[in-house]
Amino acid sequence: MEPTLINSARLAIGRREALIAGGLGVIGLTLSLGAAAAAGGAAPIFVYVGSYTKDPPGGGSNNPIGLSVFRFDAAKGMLTPVQQVQSANPSFVALDPSKRHLYVINEIDDYEGQKSGSAEAYAIDPKSGMLTLLNRQSLNSPIPAHLAVDPTGRHLVVGNYIGGDFVVLPIEADGKLGPVSGTLKDTGSGPNTARQEAPHPHSVVFDPAGHFIAAADLGIDKVQTFRLTDGGLTRVSEATLAPGAGPRHVAFDLKGRILYVLNELNATITSFAYDSATGKIGKELQTISTEPEGYAGPHSTAEIVVHPSGKFLYASNRGHNSIVGYRIDPATGKLSVIGFATEGVNFPRNFTLDPHGKWLYVANQKGDNIVQFAINPKTGALTPTGQVTPSITPVAMVFRTPR
Repeated sequence: MEPTLINSARLAIGRREALIAGGLGVIGLTLSLGAAAAAGGAAPIFVYVGSYTKDPPGGGSNNPIGLSVFRFDAAKGMLTPVQQVQSANPSFVALDPSKRHLYVINEIDDYEGQKSGSAEAYAIDPKSGMLTLLNRQSLNSPIPAHLAVDPTGRHLVVGNYIGGDFVVLPIEADGKLGPVSGTLKDTGSGPNTARQEAPHPHSVVFDPAGHFIAAADLGIDKVQTFRLTDGGLTRVSEATLAPGAGPRHVAFDLKGRILYVLNELNATITSFAYDSATGKIGKELQTISTEPEGYAGPHSTAEIVVHPSGKFLYASNRGHNSIVGYRIDPATGKLSVIGFATEGVNFPRNFTLDPHGKWLYVANQKGDNIVQFAINPKTGALTPTGQVTPSITPVAMVFRTPR
């Protein structure tokens, strides 16, 4: 159906305010005239945000819509609402290489009566940034946690937290998702009986060369690499983390020499040597805490990101409620702490950087907002700008730059 345009006076969205369309309808929000004028003739940049619509893990509000689209002001970093799209518990979002399509995982276990989650494909209007649903496919496994599009744009890879497996869905020429073409299941458990009673895949990330996928499994304390083969996955290498570490998300240095693993359950980052030619995970190089010395509260990390300059790395703490920054040693890849940003940080499930690495945006799951920090280009230190964008229970966000 065609998006419904709403008067620009309704653009201010409060903690509980939302305009809900019937069924799976789409809600369009018009840009204010001021924002449109400020954008000038430059090609627009858009931001896509997934939010929990029911029972957010860890707590928080239920977002009545799901997906949100914002226009990004490259001069000031402001986010202006453009559109809201009805979706079932959309969490992580990813763009294809052409930037014509957005892919979303629905963190559910009841898709069409199955014990399964699902994934959605959307077409993107490059001028308005608005989304149109193309199709939705079963993942044949419940509660997806993360997704990645391969560099050719022909496959979507998803890690299913409760299902304990990784699946591949083909991406068709028109951007639609085909049915699951390959499944690879983990086995085992860990010492934390509350969180590691079974495998729990938590992330999938392609290495900088685009040849291999790094995957973290929180339930079995392992990080692995896979290769895409004939619409399926083949194991290449693996490394074991400290018992009970609970690896959650991963990131590579820009040259693809080091794999950084963020451990949720013991709030650490472990770095490994990595061979981008073979996909082999090498020796452990370092393990460093994500929390300040003397902190005695609960441990719970979430996201890890390397700065576009390659000089800095950031991670989020949901226990300490902070974003920790590190300097990356250019010779060894080892991390040293820059500091902790805490102002306005409230259960930061995800954060991301703008395309130029000027600002860092924190998605506060329990704060119902997105908070902006300025990044010092010389030191990597984070400074709050005071800019806060209302967003109910944001989970993850991605920037779409012009092609």
